[in-house]
Amino acid sequence: MTFFPIRPRKPLAGSIRMLAVVGLVLTLLAMIGTLALDVRDRMSELDRADSDNGQWVMMQTEVEVLRLQTTLVKAQASQTGLEDVRRWFNVLYSRLRMLEQSPLYGAFILQPENLSALKAMQAFIDRWVSTIDSSDAVLATALQQMASESEEVQRTARDLSLRSLQAFSAGTDRTRARVSDTLTQLAVTTAATILLLVMLAAMAMRLYRMTQRQAKENQTVGERLQLIIATSPDAIVVTNRGGWVVEFNPAAETMFGFTRKQAMGRQIVPLLFSVDDQAAYESRLRGIVSRTVQAGPQRFELTGHRASGQAFPLEVSMAVRDLKPGALIVGFLRDISRRQADQLALEQALTRARAGEKAKAKFLAVMSHEMRTPLNGLIGSMEQMHDTDLDDNQRELLRVMEISGGILLSHVESVLDLSSAEAGQIRLAETSFDLDRLIEDCIATQAGIARTNGTTIRHVMLTGPLGQVSGDPGRVQQILLNLIGNAVKFTRNGAITVETERLPRKSGSTTAPMVELRVIDTGIGIPKSELTRVFEDFATVDSSYGRETGGTGLGLGIARRLVQAMGGSIGVESEPGEGSLFWLRLPLPPTDSALTVPILAPIKATIPPQPDKPVLDVLIIEDNDINRFLLRRTLISCNHRVTEASDGLEGVAMAAKTRFDVIITDIAMPRLDGIEASRRIRAGGASRAARIIALTAHALPEEQERFRLAGMDACLTKPVSRETLLAHLQTSPALPNGSGLTAQPMLLKTASLHELAETVGHPVMLSLMTRMLAEGDAMLAQITAHPVPNEDMARAAHRLAGSSSTFGAVAFCEALSALELAIRRDQMAEATRLIARLPALWEDTREALAQYGALLNS
Repeated sequence: MTFFPIRPRKPLAGSIRMLAVVGLVLTLLAMIGTLALDVRDRMSELDRADSDNGQWVMMQTEVEVLRLQTTLVKAQASQTGLEDVRRWFNVLYSRLRMLEQSPLYGAFILQPENLSALKAMQAFIDRWVSTIDSSDAVLATALQQMASESEEVQRTARDLSLRSLQAFSAGTDRTRARVSDTLTQLAVTTAATILLLVMLAAMAMRLYRMTQRQAKENQTVGERLQLIIATSPDAIVVTNRGGWVVEFNPAAETMFGFTRKQAMGRQIVPLLFSVDDQAAYESRLRGIVSRTVQAGPQRFELTGHRASGQAFPLEVSMAVRDLKPGALIVGFLRDISRRQADQLALEQALTRARAGEKAKAKFLAVMSHEMRTPLNGLIGSMEQMHDTDLDDNQRELLRVMEISGGILLSHVESVLDLSSAEAGQIRLAETSFDLDRLIEDCIATQAGIARTNGTTIRHVMLTGPLGQVSGDPGRVQQILLNLIGNAVKFTRNGAITVETERLPRKSGSTTAPMVELRVIDTGIGIPKSELTRVFEDFATVDSSYGRETGGTGLGLGIARRLVQAMGGSIGVESEPGEGSLFWLRLPLPPTDSALTVPILAPIKATIPPQPDKPVLDVLIIEDNDINRFLLRRTLISCNHRVTEASDGLEGVAMAAKTRFDVIITDIAMPRLDGIEASRRIRAGGASRAARIIALTAHALPEEQERFRLAGMDACLTKPVSRETLLAHLQTSPALPNGSGLTAQPMLLKTASLHELAETVGHPVMLSLMTRMLAEGDAMLAQITAHPVPNEDMARAAHRLAGSSSTFGAVAFCEALSALELAIRRDQMAEATRLIARLPALWEDTREALAQYGALLNS
């Protein structure tokens, strides 16, 4: 300790100062002596008060036993009620508990003979406590026995009271002597202390201000730290470097079931972890502590154990600065049982959801088949009825039936579209098309219905013609037809406007240029409460037309999904009675119109029976009698020879014995389905090279891919129209027997070429065809230039497949699509095989297109 130096003073001044100090010390000593005597007197009084109180309590215990005895006797004589017995019993019970738990009597009670007496009285209480709490009848029966046993308890209480009197008297004397000695020593010590304090007063005053400020800061920090530890929701356990617990906060008490008193001073590993894990955890924790010192706080997971033995997962965050003597290791512990349970529940819910999606897709596929099969019979029968003699009323009824069948079919297809969207199976095409022409076609298809309602439809180009754009024309058309169709439904004697606008691209934006389409009507409008749900599935808005408009409520839900899949947005604004405005924004970048082909609105092919076509041997494999009847009648009307099989096994047997040109097979059949039947037919037999056409209600893309891999050449979705069926019968010559390949699909779809030529004119058609051939040569060279299939090759195949499809090059388009799919699925062997096949197939396709061009030119 360093003292501050004192400069020499004059002798007189020093003597005066010394006298002053001595006088102050003497005064203080006198005051301390006076205070010591006063304190001694007061302590004596306090000791007497404590002793008297203790003796009174012990004597009162005996009194309460006597009161209980008296009450028991009176209760037997019916001089008092049982409630008095219970009251005095409870009083005695409380008194004994107080004697057992109070620290005032701890030393006295711990003496063997006193403890034995207290336990004897406690045993009496414990033996009769259940009787006291029982019914009056039970208690009344036990009164005599209780009274008898209480006599021994009374004698024990008397002995305990006498011993306490002696003990407290002796203790009081000893305490007085000790207090007297202590106070005397206190006086002497105080006097010496005052002398020292006088010498240290100067230094203390100098340090006072500094220590006061530091103390306040330390107090604040300590209070904050203590508050954080006490109120932390996470368990905080602090140990020294030996692993002994030095802090255990309330959250840790709650988590582990140990009190702070129980945890303090115990080893952390045996306290919080099971016996089986202790050795492994000790080793692991030593390593974690070392990493914490080197790399900072560590986070890890362990399995802890509560005081009850229950195991639970723990997340531990450990912090330690160093491992010097006095170092502390702080652990923040969190019970992650709920988090793990939530994670497990989430994973299980995800698994169930995926299973539900698969089950739903399977259910929809089955329901599609079950619904499309009778629809095929209905629609096919109605088509056949057109060839019979009907009067006007019958033809009108037939027209109504056909319209209803078409509506029902559209509902089935909407549900399947919704299923594909939810399963993330929306497949978008990427091709060039005339957007203005597509919009005009959509308006034309709805104009007739609108006129019957007294409504007009017009197209307003706010920023001029949009021209050729790149995107999926089929999906855009589906969305527009839904929006325009809804506007027509809910508008009477009004107007519908389709506005188009090319939105300016924001500076620096890298996204594709956006096109905004708006469908505005003057119809009944939509209430504000319904605006938020119009794009939900199965949502319909019932209004003043009394639900005469009908509908499943799927159209806008599917439209929303299609728009989102294309990277766009859709919305609605409406006021009841004022009309509605539906808008959608789609990324449709413009393309070079000179290098594209206009995309036409769907045109229903009409191919009447032509007697100059070759007669084909056709095998029908179908378990449904109605479907077989319709197929047979359609084919026989075109002079084809038809053989029927009622299931897959029978069909395979017929195909093995007889050579058929075409095999039309259903997919879902008993005994053997169409997929396995196709595999067996392709494996060998007389009809190995026949053209196989799937006839099914399974319209999902992954199902159709399975059909192709099974060896099928085409897939027709029920219900199948007569024209579509006859168009798919024509095929290129079959491959020689013994070839390992299946029969090819038709090389060119001439109906598509005829429709395209009639729409754009022969000169334009020839020009476009020349460009398409050049594009095909260039892209095919790009595809075949690389020996290893890659992503660029898949994109090139996708672009060329779109152009090939436009010009009806069916076989080449399917081969390119198969190549793209093989690359996407990382099926490199299949992709290499398809690449080797492409040059020959392109040459055949190119020659066929050139021949068609020569025919047009002539």
